[in-house]
Amino acid sequence: MGRPAGAAPSVLIIGAGFGGLAAAMELKRHGIEDFRILERADHVGGVWQANTYPGAACDVPSVIYQFSYALKPDWSRRFGTQAEIRRYLHVVAQEHGILEHVDFGAEVTAAAFDEAAGRWSVETGDGAVRAADVLICATGQLSRPKIPDVPGRERFAGAQFHSAEWDHDVDLTGKRVAVVGGGASAIQVVPAIVDQTAHLTVVQRSPSWIVNKYDWAPSRAEQLLLRVPALQRIYHDAMWLWFESRYPIVTNALAPLRRLWQVERRWTIRRTLKDPKKIAAATPDYELGCNRLLLSRSWYPTLARPDVDVVGSGVSAVTERGVVCADGTEVEADVIVWCTGFTATEQLAPIDLRGRDDVSIREAWSEGPEAYLGLATPGFPNLFMAYGPNTGSLTNTIVYLLERQAGYMRQAIEHLGRAGGWIDVRPEVHDAFNRDLQERLQGTVFTAGCPGWYTTDAGKVTQVWAGSHVEYGRRTRRFDPSVYEHGPARVSPAPPPVPLHAR
Repeated sequence: MGRPAGAAPSVLIIGAGFGGLAAAMELKRHGIEDFRILERADHVGGVWQANTYPGAACDVPSVIYQFSYALKPDWSRRFGTQAEIRRYLHVVAQEHGILEHVDFGAEVTAAAFDEAAGRWSVETGDGAVRAADVLICATGQLSRPKIPDVPGRERFAGAQFHSAEWDHDVDLTGKRVAVVGGGASAIQVVPAIVDQTAHLTVVQRSPSWIVNKYDWAPSRAEQLLLRVPALQRIYHDAMWLWFESRYPIVTNALAPLRRLWQVERRWTIRRTLKDPKKIAAATPDYELGCNRLLLSRSWYPTLARPDVDVVGSGVSAVTERGVVCADGTEVEADVIVWCTGFTATEQLAPIDLRGRDDVSIREAWSEGPEAYLGLATPGFPNLFMAYGPNTGSLTNTIVYLLERQAGYMRQAIEHLGRAGGWIDVRPEVHDAFNRDLQERLQGTVFTAGCPGWYTTDAGKVTQVWAGSHVEYGRRTRRFDPSVYEHGPARVSPAPPPVPLHAR
């Protein structure tokens, strides 16, 4: 039986990044105090706590890459650095009284829904088991580094590490460095370390489309203006609307405009690099816009340097001396930096997450992750996700979507407080939503067969939202109980949780 009507639901939140903090602050701001955050690290920040590689910074202007109710007036640059964003999240969590709700060093390994008790049991790596009525998964899509399973990695004589696990004890001065990958991390890492290295080689199988990053330190006048709350709000809203206006660029209707942009980008690559081999290795062979557009003014000038090589191929093997590329090129290196992304399509992994009838989330998502509004999946009652399937933001700020999701989850929790029991999104509602979503994605550039992590191996788009941010905000504005199946309320106290392996 589920929780009694009128009893305030208890909540567990997994993750203390932007998504987990958005959920926690939404609950706190509406008087809901019975929640805990389980965070595997020793600090809040999520991806901004973990990624400390040289050059790490945001590619969304700081004025909109922050909580709308906690605007920071003194960002040091238009695009905040990793350290500054991490500090911002700590300060915001502290000011909103969230830190006292966080259990640091608590890595969730398993979670199971007990239908009879109507609650979740959550197990952490130390064997401790916690119970809660509602489980919010805010693990993010960029939390598990991915290194290609290529033969010989263990044979490499030098240092090697993933960009998300940067080894700051390794001195790159005078070293030959191979950076594998050409995505968001690589375009920040390479310009940041190139002056230290003796020689740097970029090995990238699929180059990214890169546009100019207009970054600057605010002038004294700008700093003074942003300290006026009303002007800061106007600036935030105006910048948000400007980015929102870019949404149509991903639709097929504006394909001709994207192709013109591609012509300009190819011209920039040829003009800057000059070397035919580098030009071929740095020019994408897929449509602009179907992967995240990356921002940098230093990437192409860095690749043009004589002490930098570019190989347009993937890695097929690692030797004691370096990497062997699929095209036969051998790159000798003292250090290998793997800028090879994350296991983004394996959402919620490696948690052993089980819902009704002991069905695992891996079974439910055997054809790729999907959820109603990116928030709820059938068979997993009282489970909500921040930054869930198909809620990736490409044309505006993810923080807006996370705030809307937090508001929806808070309303669902308030409903559970009134009604008792548990709720599980109806399969027919979930399936209809996802059919419509995939049909709409056919009208966008995201289904153009691009490389990257937005799609599964079978070609299903599982990461990005199909519409505008305004639309997502409208669709999540009010929680609708009618789209959920309701489980019975509990009439007796729930038994204590037991270790999940004992079930």
